[in-house]
Amino acid sequence: MKWIIGIIVIVAAAGALWWSGFLQPWIFPQPSTSDTQAQAPAPQSTSGLPTADTDTSDSALVQDTAAVDAELQALGSDSASVDQSLNDKPVEQAY
Repeated sequence: MKWIIGIIVIVAAAGALWWSGFLQPWIFPQPSTSDTQAQAPAPQSTSGLPTADTDTSDSALVQDTAAVDAELQALGSDSASVDQSLNDKPVEQAY
């Protein structure tokens, strides 16, 4: 009986420490600053276009315009598919 009470006390203490966040540094250690510097992310385009954000050449504008046109055509196709599915007629099921 003493063993069961002791195990319950230990489990309760461990649960309280975990719940309070005291055990987090040991369970999920934070990366060191040298690790974070070595994993610096590459700069990414914030516009989502195929050219760099600062590229203002004519060829970049043509590429960006073509990418926007392709996205708008895909949006039109998706919209047409949704419209068609809303007008879809139910099919009689055979059992």
